[in-house]
Amino acid sequence: MGFSRWAGGCLGLFAILLRVLAAQSPQLTEKWYSATLYPIVRGLLDHTLVLLPFPAFYLLLLFLLFLGYRLIRSLKLYTSKKQKLLFFPRVLINFSGWIIFLFLILWGLNYYRVPLYQHLNLNPEPLPLALLVEEMEATQKSLVSLRKGLQADTTALPDAPEFSFQNSLVRDEMKGFLKKWNHSWKGAPVVKQFHPNGSLRKLGIFGIYFPFTGEAYLDPSLHPLEKSFTMAHELAHGFGITNEGEANFMAWLICSKSKQPFIRYSATMKLFRYQLNDLYRMDEGDYSHFVANIPELIKRDIREIQASNNAIKPYSIELSRKSNDLYLKSQGVKEGVKSYAQLPMLVHAWKAKKD
Repeated sequence: MGFSRWAGGCLGLFAILLRVLAAQSPQLTEKWYSATLYPIVRGLLDHTLVLLPFPAFYLLLLFLLFLGYRLIRSLKLYTSKKQKLLFFPRVLINFSGWIIFLFLILWGLNYYRVPLYQHLNLNPEPLPLALLVEEMEATQKSLVSLRKGLQADTTALPDAPEFSFQNSLVRDEMKGFLKKWNHSWKGAPVVKQFHPNGSLRKLGIFGIYFPFTGEAYLDPSLHPLEKSFTMAHELAHGFGITNEGEANFMAWLICSKSKQPFIRYSATMKLFRYQLNDLYRMDEGDYSHFVANIPELIKRDIREIQASNNAIKPYSIELSRKSNDLYLKSQGVKEGVKSYAQLPMLVHAWKAKKD
């Protein structure tokens, strides 16, 4: 009954206790974890698993299969039924404990740090209808200007910048902003394409940050405009920004100021689509009127994105949404999956502060 036999369970309980304490004091969590321990974790991962030319998840999967094989072999050593029945609870408790401990220590405690919007002194509030429409008109104007600047022939988008180039560019630009804010800027997270094509989308996700390897993954089959923004979103997670709305905001801010016009267009398009969703929820009549007046070149790109997104159907979009919602709420994100939709009000708060 020594510690070694229950190491995973004990570490899991210790991590849960840390989480409770972290949630009580975001300022202290920011100081001892996000600004001190997490950069060390980030550095260790950046100089080991992240250097692999393929997703380290594949190695982790092989390791788990090996553990499963060892588990079956160990089970054969027990002769009595009672011993076997006691063996399984211990394995389950230890395995769950290790998962909880590693998740929180490697990344998850960032959920309990000072929110980015507070660090930036932003005051995000839901936009009233008139202000939302005004914001959308400004976004649409930027979209048209960016789209015409991308290519004279507006019937087709130009090729997106090469994936690894985008990865490095967006990461370096994001790192520069975070360093200027003195907010979780250390490290060199990466986003890797996760094969086979469509596998992540079948699970109902475009991209994911995986704390156990320190890498983010996105689906290679994404539309190029979705891919650029999703990459930036996942890089924000890699820098320790856990809230989905704040990761979206960080992605928009960095991409909208990128040196690459295609990436700027990607960010502006994503904001515009979130604004359209907000308008639809607030007033379907105003939504229909606004959509009717969207320039055709912008409508064409939106339809192309929608067609690409609909080409691969998740196994169960409802199960995916509910599981993600449950996960986010379990980490203290009260809004759950609705936190993704905070982008328009965070962008407005940022612009209001700059003005």
